[in-house]
Amino acid sequence: MTHQQILDKLAAKTVVQNIDEDFARLTAKAMAFAKHDKKIAENLAGYILPKILLRWNCVLNADKTEVTDNYKNITVLALAIILHKYGLTDPEILEQAIKAIDTLNKNVVLSDDFFRKSDQIKQFISSAPTALKRKPSLPDSITFYRPKDVIAIQLEKHFYCAYIHKNARPNESPIIEFYDKRFDKVPEIQELENVAAKGQLYNDGIIRISKYSVSGLKFLPDTANQIKLISSDVLNPPSNAHLEEPVGLYAVMDIFEIQNEIERLFKV
Repeated sequence: MTHQQILDKLAAKTVVQNIDEDFARLTAKAMAFAKHDKKIAENLAGYILPKILLRWNCVLNADKTEVTDNYKNITVLALAIILHKYGLTDPEILEQAIKAIDTLNKNVVLSDDFFRKSDQIKQFISSAPTALKRKPSLPDSITFYRPKDVIAIQLEKHFYCAYIHKNARPNESPIIEFYDKRFDKVPEIQELENVAAKGQLYNDGIIRISKYSVSGLKFLPDTANQIKLISSDVLNPPSNAHLEEPVGLYAVMDIFEIQNEIERLFKV
């Protein structure tokens, strides 16, 4: 039995693809950093998991009215399998995944073949994973979001809204600019009409226009439940007239680096 054979039994192709691509991005970066950082080298999971869970906890910790229990169980099981695939393990995720297998079987969510092989699957993901010998390939930067979309990005219990100006390349890496307000729930587009753009404070004390090209901002709807589309074809971006000129056109980041950038910008 292979990781892919088990993942195929989950009948959740897009969820599996999204999780796998997220792990590929972070694992490749962690393995590159590990060459020069002993702390990361000794604990790759310690670098990868907090970033993964900040994103995928938007599913695992979501209210039942927003995300079904079946979806949560499939997601945590996929996380455990893909974690194992990338040579990593986490006791808490593994425990949740084992429980998820039993619950999925009890509720007859997946196939008879999944039911028959459940014990094998449990043994497989509980076994010691094999560490990767080389960095995984980076996934593509394709996006299903479009210019003039307004989105909300969830970090824990708060939402940070952004306007998509354009894509860095055709159908790739949206270029976003944040609104200067934090929300406790996904706002309506009318709530953003008079909200200015969020600038970045530089060491010289000047606050400048800040835009970001983001790879990994791909699926619509987002299977991690982190990115919410508020509205499309919004003609007016947030005003940045109060901000100084930017240092460059935009910063290039991935979906996980933008999480860190939000924390810096909004001092989370």
